[in-house]
Amino acid sequence: MLKLLVMLLSILFNPITLIVVGWLLISFLVDLIIYLQSTYYRETKASYFSSQNDLGRYGEYLTYRKLKSYEKQGAKFLFNTYLPHKNETTEIDVIMIAPQGIFVFESKNYSGWIFGHEKDKIWYQTLPAGRKSHKEKFYNPIMQNDTHINCLKALVDKNIPIYSIIVFSERCTLKKVTTTNKEIKVVNRKDIKTAISSLTETPVLSPEEITEIYNKLHPYTQVDKSVKLRHIENINKLIENENSVAEKQHLCSKCGGKMILRTAKKGKYTGMSFYGCENYPKCTNTETTTDKLTGIIKYDYNDKATRNEQLEKLQNKTNEI
Repeated sequence: MLKLLVMLLSILFNPITLIVVGWLLISFLVDLIIYLQSTYYRETKASYFSSQNDLGRYGEYLTYRKLKSYEKQGAKFLFNTYLPHKNETTEIDVIMIAPQGIFVFESKNYSGWIFGHEKDKIWYQTLPAGRKSHKEKFYNPIMQNDTHINCLKALVDKNIPIYSIIVFSERCTLKKVTTTNKEIKVVNRKDIKTAISSLTETPVLSPEEITEIYNKLHPYTQVDKSVKLRHIENINKLIENENSVAEKQHLCSKCGGKMILRTAKKGKYTGMSFYGCENYPKCTNTETTTDKLTGIIKYDYNDKATRNEQLEKLQNKTNEI
């Protein structure tokens, strides 16, 4: 026991250990000071540790860090702004009111591969899971931000340009994301300044106008907990509804294409149904049919029914979809 204690002390007070610990402590203190002096902290009052441990909040903070230099141009920021939407509320992650106009950011601090089209209600996140992949679905962030902007337009001068930017973390790859509207950008966080420059560089707001807009919108960031709780409940209901839509869409977990019901025509699986990607042969992803998704009966060679009876059941079920 004594030898073990001596060994631990020798490791603890080893010069290299002390240097590493000291460097980590200094890095932490510098990061903490930067955070406490940031506009994000002053606006949200979120503690350093809560912002670090909450994936969504941390993504918003990192987005602000990328945009911080615009404050030198007179830009002002708002975070977690709860705007009235019908009989509910909609929350905007980050708003930047700059000389060039109003920029509305929807922050997605995700990893993995991202698939989605501007017109699709459901987008997909594909994550590695061993040799296979795991697919998660989420509501189209472009449509989400479009709702935000429509609510914002009801509160500010209609002549003020408002731009939509969807920000994903550097930990994800925008594998197949397509947009047609030139005033909408979907980017990784590192490309956020380039996205802003490509939208506009022409000043349209004076410092006084920026302050006026900020003062008008700031009260919507100071809502009580009951408003936030109701908002979360509404989001959960929306997720449930969109999940059912996503199941009907049934997109490929590898490339985002539509999965098409097919029937094997040769080999030992002849007659069995399966899902194949519409982008075959470029994408060879396949999935077995499942009762949960479609209710289709798979052919079972050990079933007592004849092959023709099984295929007839399969065809009837397919026609019902």
